[in-house]
Amino acid sequence: MDRRIKRTRSAVFNAMLDLLVEKESNKITVLELCQRADINKSTFYLHYKNIDDCLHKCFQTIMDGVIAITQQINYEDMKTNPKPIVDKLLSEVEDNIDYLIKFKGSDIAGRSIMILKQNIVKGICDSNNISLEDNYYDYCVITFMVAGCIDAVIAPLPIFDKEAISNSICTMIKIA
Repeated sequence: MDRRIKRTRSAVFNAMLDLLVEKESNKITVLELCQRADINKSTFYLHYKNIDDCLHKCFQTIMDGVIAITQQINYEDMKTNPKPIVDKLLSEVEDNIDYLIKFKGSDIAGRSIMILKQNIVKGICDSNNISLEDNYYDYCVITFMVAGCIDAVIAPLPIFDKEAISNSICTMIKIA
């Protein structure tokens, strides 16, 4: 991807997160976002259809890194030795901590976190051939672990103690 495109998308992403902390998503205008990102409206429309498209793509950026990791999770390994997987996911959180703190304060956080949980469960289940119909117990365990892990990370923000969270999550997974 061209450096200019990356720079523009990064500026829009940061501006969107800043604005989401300040106001509800339906109150953000293209002009306001462009001013904050220091781009013109024509540049915005080269990359996005509208504010909702921009908002969706910003959230997708946050989700993509986590979902890519979850699709590589071996469920049996996760049950017996969760530490490497949990630490990898928490590193992704750590890399995006400033964005997540801002995101947590936005009006779209609740709905977006629900979508993130569903996508992570789907990624783990799909990559391990686990379906609700055929593997009800394992599906429920994965759903429980994902929800617990995400809530254990999001709830205490802006305080983020990677080691404490990792130990707590690993203990939960081993119990489940």
